[in-house]
Amino acid sequence: MFPIVVKSKRFTKEQLINFLEQNNIETRDMVPLTNQPAYKKLFGDDLEDKYPVAKWINQNGFYIGCHNEITQKELNYVAEKFEEFFETAR
Repeated sequence: MFPIVVKSKRFTKEQLINFLEQNNIETRDMVPLTNQPAYKKLFGDDLEDKYPVAKWINQNGFYIGCHNEITQKELNYVAEKFEEFFETAR
């Protein structure tokens, strides 16, 4: 997987994810460690308050999928779709 974190004020994570999904590019939300029961047991329930950067990444980050047999043509398609989205988000 490739992690992506949206820092732009021109568009939201949801807008980018929706565009990618509409163009058959799979996305997944990040798995926030601050919400995992084992970490809460070790460090307490207010982990997102203690680690605001982790909270921000959890709210603004996502993954796009990848596999070991992805072709150059498929990689180019993904790159083209990102470029297309960024052009329209100006």
